[in-house]
Amino acid sequence: MTDKERRCLSMKPEKKLCLMGAGKVSLVLLGAGLLLISEPGRLLQTLSVSLAAQLDLKAGQVFRDRMKNGTDGPDMVVIPAGRFRMGEIQGKGIKDKQPVHDVHIGRPFSASRYEITFDQYDEFAKATGRPLPDDEGFGRGRRPVIRVSWNDATDYAEWLSQQTGERYRLPTEAEWEYAARAGTETPYWWGKEMKPGLANCMICGTTPDKRETTPVGSFKPNPFGLYDTVGNVREWVQDCWHDSYHGAPSDGSAWESENKGNCNGRVHRGGAFRSVSKDNVRASARQMYRSGARPDHVGIRLVRELR
Repeated sequence: MTDKERRCLSMKPEKKLCLMGAGKVSLVLLGAGLLLISEPGRLLQTLSVSLAAQLDLKAGQVFRDRMKNGTDGPDMVVIPAGRFRMGEIQGKGIKDKQPVHDVHIGRPFSASRYEITFDQYDEFAKATGRPLPDDEGFGRGRRPVIRVSWNDATDYAEWLSQQTGERYRLPTEAEWEYAARAGTETPYWWGKEMKPGLANCMICGTTPDKRETTPVGSFKPNPFGLYDTVGNVREWVQDCWHDSYHGAPSDGSAWESENKGNCNGRVHRGGAFRSVSKDNVRASARQMYRSGARPDHVGIRLVRELR
């Protein structure tokens, strides 16, 4: 640690603003609520909640909120505002992914860097007196939580909101696809064809292919810094199920009961470890389960709104 960094650490929290190291996350403010993380994942310092609202977090920055119980929330990545084309861009003619339509994400938001893990969900379950979800023998820890319903996922987001004083929620379907595509228009964020060793699914070329989850972060992130947007587990989103994109919002908001939405069924995205079709892990792939179902291949990724 440099002399400058030592001086910074000795300052009172409300006065602390210093630069720490070129090529790393450089804004550091100490206080009670937010943690800024360097790109390799090393904790830098804690950022005051009162000052966090005034800080212009940049796209790609990673942070954690401090919870009331003294532990840290999930790693969150800042996703920039922008526009994209949503749906089956390659023109395969699949009804539920058509018509392709323009969506404008007007404000930056943050998304969980990894799928929510058993460690993170189990903390919530124990705190709220819920039964722990079954891991199907795959293991817990840093493996993505499974056997959680859409209702469970929204309850977890609400608990995180109460613990941090920030708004956590499921991503909208448009936000999910925008973040998963990360500026690309190919079937997968890395290109047109499946490439071995980039995701966990039955046809993803992992070694060895297994019918089980892998710990989060086992493969490369997409250009926005999100891991496992292809394979591992599918991820619940906010939206009710619609049979097509006719009438879908163009502003990235959740599409619920409007235009004959089926809100007993909720959308999940992203492919899973058991996916055996390349089409089912494409950026445009979407499926539905009833909101109370707890499949063994569907988990959670969250959004945290930025002030």
